[in-house]
Amino acid sequence: MILILLILSAVAFFVSFIYIDRLFPRTLLTLISGVVLILSLAAIAANYHDHFGLQKVTTQQTRRIYSSAGSKMPVGLLLYQPIGTSGKDNVYIYTTKANQKKPSHTQANSMTVNRVIAVSSQKARLQTSETHWEYRSNFNRFLFGIAGNGHELTRRVNRFYLPKSWPRLSTVQAKALQKQMGSAKFQAQAKTQAAAYLQTHMQEAIAKQPALATDRQAQQRLGKQFAADFQRQLIQETVSQLKK
Repeated sequence: MILILLILSAVAFFVSFIYIDRLFPRTLLTLISGVVLILSLAAIAANYHDHFGLQKVTTQQTRRIYSSAGSKMPVGLLLYQPIGTSGKDNVYIYTTKANQKKPSHTQANSMTVNRVIAVSSQKARLQTSETHWEYRSNFNRFLFGIAGNGHELTRRVNRFYLPKSWPRLSTVQAKALQKQMGSAKFQAQAKTQAAAYLQTHMQEAIAKQPALATDRQAQQRLGKQFAADFQRQLIQETVSQLKK
């Protein structure tokens, strides 16, 4: 609407100044159309340069996320892809479903900031805060809507709240982890260590609860728990070595 007003005031200014002979109506109409023309130009410039008619509005969304490695590993992982060489700008990779085939990722632009926060919770979540320029009123939208600068993004903050057991790895480190864990030597060592871990912890459990010595079902349940604990511990130790 502001552009239409600008054009009409310019035409009115020209017509009143050139084609109206009587002094009073020519002066009055020229003055009015001139003022409208100047105000329209000033409003357009202020809207473009200083976001006149707009205000910042922040919205927030929180959702649960799952490990970037899927359900293949007992330990959750948050992967990232470094952008540039500074080490400050990373694109984080995550999933919003447990078995999501194509992962999601954060945006790579100057308006996006990513932060990772360790929490005591066992569930990971992503909180996204976005700040946009929005029209202050329907009248402002009516005037400046043609410019298309409503809902313009100015800042986005992604906060990853991760369990303390979740390591953060680059895609290069994740490939190295996968390669190392897939080697025959690593698997043989892991098998030997797992057997020793299971035997030691089972003996300790029986020492505390002698009734377990004859309870095969309870031993099986504990065995699965100890195996999962060993896998988590092994992955965390391997990740720590890769990050050194």
